[in-house]
Amino acid sequence: MKLSLLLFALSMKLRFARRNNELLRSRLQARTASIWIQTEDHRVGRVFVLGKGQVFTRSGGRGDADVTMIWKDADIAFKAMTSRDPQAVARALETADLRLVGDASVAQWFASLIQAMKGPSATPTSAEKVAVIGLGKMGAGLAHNIQKNGIPLVVFNRTAAKAQAFVDHGALLAKSPRDAAAQASIVVTSLMDDQSVRDIVTSPDGILAGLAPGGIHLCATTISPDLAREMAQLHREHGTHFVSGAVVGRPRAAEAGDLITLMAGDKEAVERCKPVCATYSGMTMVLGEDPGLANHAKLSVNYFAVSNMELMGQIYAFADAVGIDRAFYGRLFDASYANPTLKLYAAKIRDQEFQTEVGFELVGGLKDVKLMRAVSEATSRSLDYAPLIIEKMERAVERGRAHSDWSVFTEVPCDR
Repeated sequence: MKLSLLLFALSMKLRFARRNNELLRSRLQARTASIWIQTEDHRVGRVFVLGKGQVFTRSGGRGDADVTMIWKDADIAFKAMTSRDPQAVARALETADLRLVGDASVAQWFASLIQAMKGPSATPTSAEKVAVIGLGKMGAGLAHNIQKNGIPLVVFNRTAAKAQAFVDHGALLAKSPRDAAAQASIVVTSLMDDQSVRDIVTSPDGILAGLAPGGIHLCATTISPDLAREMAQLHREHGTHFVSGAVVGRPRAAEAGDLITLMAGDKEAVERCKPVCATYSGMTMVLGEDPGLANHAKLSVNYFAVSNMELMGQIYAFADAVGIDRAFYGRLFDASYANPTLKLYAAKIRDQEFQTEVGFELVGGLKDVKLMRAVSEATSRSLDYAPLIIEKMERAVERGRAHSDWSVFTEVPCDR
């Protein structure tokens, strides 16, 4: 009964809060989606339809919701949904107290709406001092949210000017990766690739040279699973810990604190990292103690995205060849994809807008797809789109598009 009342009250509170809560209002405007919430015994259920700043809700049948949130029982659901802990829903997923059927990003978005409605959450309980190394588009978003949540921050970037905004707000500027690690208990790296991570860890002026025993290297960079395991071994030998914390989302999501973090590593180290990840993530998912698992997961997520881009590019090329207006397929993709990131890429490919809102550059995408191919060849041998996409990406780089949005490869025809 109390969960039914909670869900009804939630609908009322969302409607009321959107009038005066700017954060909630902006998040409501971000997408349109439907969420069905129920218990496993089907005794409680309510659907929420949210979009364009509006909130509609009713009890009754599930219908065609974008995601169904199935709670183990009403008490667990009530505790999680009333908690001020922004990771309460993610923890319920980890413990199998909650199952999702459908688009998980919609559930993440819905959880972020509830947190926005409740107002600013308490500063994460963390005795850690955090260093962020790499203040590019993603790293700057991570550092912004860590600092905003009151966690002591040290920053390092090869171009020191990128660190100035954080220093102006109280962060300490390190002279080197070694200096940054020496001043922190958790070091977050947001870099380009395997080589950049290996160099910044193992160089004489690198992380291992400065990180004290018991310290943690939390790697948000998309790297190979093999490198993650190599880093874990190096850190064990040094008396420190390595945690893979690959992030899913574009720079805007990093800035807004709405990323998904995929974590794997030593249990105690992961627990220490969770409050830090919570500052920049709407959802954190722990995949196990083998750090390579988080990187396998991140690469598979990116493969899903890039394969859909390739499919959309093929269909738009077909449309151009036979004389069908691209707008027809634009409407089709918009209606077919619930995930806002895929909607964004569908619009980019339709309009061939690869120079604006460049969230992920082609040169980075090429690196990721090559990692996907290598992982596939070593395991399932099933990622059949990878060689085709690599060929097209390499040709796009040759045409001078290395710093365009990574979806630019879709305009390159394939040699056959």
